[in-house]
Amino acid sequence: MVNITYAGDTLIATKVTGDKNVPRGEISFTADLQPRTVSDPKRLSHIELSEAAAAKWDHKMLPRFPGSGQVASDGFKDAQFVDGQLILIGDYFSFAWVPQKYQIFFGRPSSDLTIKMLRDYIAAEDEMTVGRAMAQRMFNGECLGGEIADGQEILPRRISTNAELKDIDETIQNKFME
Repeated sequence: MVNITYAGDTLIATKVTGDKNVPRGEISFTADLQPRTVSDPKRLSHIELSEAAAAKWDHKMLPRFPGSGQVASDGFKDAQFVDGQLILIGDYFSFAWVPQKYQIFFGRPSSDLTIKMLRDYIAAEDEMTVGRAMAQRMFNGECLGGEIADGQEILPRRISTNAELKDIDETIQNKFME
């Protein structure tokens, strides 16, 4: 999932959910949307679709724009930007990382889908953060096996995943049906 912003004629796609290569909050790709004349060497020609594809997408020609896509090794090592292309397809768009021959299609998700995707992503990230904090406390001797040294119990908070929320809802429904 990316968040699209603009700086002048430049589209900037920032990662909302990251992966093992490019983490959340980093730029995934940029595209130069500046209008260009036919003779401009930076102008990319439109992609012409076959009749069958044109009927499916309701467009015969797909505009495309030059860009740069970020790539990196695991752990965001050796990060660099490579040549890319933004392709507009009706209500959708795609970005192609040209040297890698890799392309991703994007659409606008519903607000419900956005919340579900972010909840699971943030829940997993939150669980790691809580686990790291607990391990650091244990390493510092501040707690032992889930208890603070002075006897207070640590109850780590974490964000529930969609699956956990569904289980909770089913449990509540079953309790009321008894």
